Amino acid sequence: MLKQSQAPYGYKNLLVFKKAEELQLSCSALTHSFPKHKTLSALADQMDRSARSVKQNIVEGWKRNSTKEYYEFLGFSIGANAELEEDCMDVWKGIYPELMGIKGVMGERGILSTPLTHSTPSAPLSRSAHSISISSSASSSHSTPSAPLSLSDIEKLPFYPLDPSLPPIIQLKLRCKEINFLLSKLQKSLEEKMTAEHTLSAADRFKKSQIHQNKDKEWYEKTLADQGFTRMENGRIIKKEQEQNR
Repeated sequence: MLKQSQAPYGYKNLLVFKKAEELQLSCSALTHSFPKHKTLSALADQMDRSARSVKQNIVEGWKRNSTKEYYEFLGFSIGANAELEEDCMDVWKGIYPELMGIKGVMGERGILSTPLTHSTPSAPLSRSAHSISISSSASSSHSTPSAPLSLSDIEKLPFYPLDPSLPPIIQLKLRCKEINFLLSKLQKSLEEKMTAEHTLSAADRFKKSQIHQNKDKEWYEKTLADQGFTRMENGRIIKKEQEQNR
């Protein structure tokens, strides 16, 4: 990565920045449909602030003088993005019942106009078209209705290509999911750079070590299971049939 002094606006070439711009536009279009009363106005403002924070922290991190600071600001973006994603799921779960009938938010809840497997990639949103794009999925014609989307169904949905027939609030959630993937990938590359330069903080080194240990443990447990073994509470490893005969 070039230093910001060499490419002061280089962040604009980052895919994650472009996706963050789309996220902010989509969020603004969606929250604009919220009824204007105290609770929902506060929610709309918070969601818009979170979406803005995702993008602005990418910019500020790029402008900082050190890789460590850039890494930290990407962490702020991840936090804001997670907050927005959670707000999306709160809306879908019905925590704000006043939003349940709003087509620009919920669409026809849980009904898809086309099968997910036949969706096409959505084009990046422009400022002039973002409000049309986010609401068009709510008013599209419906073919065969499917069952309402459960929370587990939603977690299995791919974020790319983004299905424009999904309810707008779910589309926004999936945009958050994609950005989380991209931010985490960028942070990992910075981690590797700081590790090579010996500038990674002790806390981050410990966190990285814990992640590796957890992955090793998961691999080991899976290997045991695949070979027909199981681990007892006392740590002893036995064949599964021995456990069943106990």
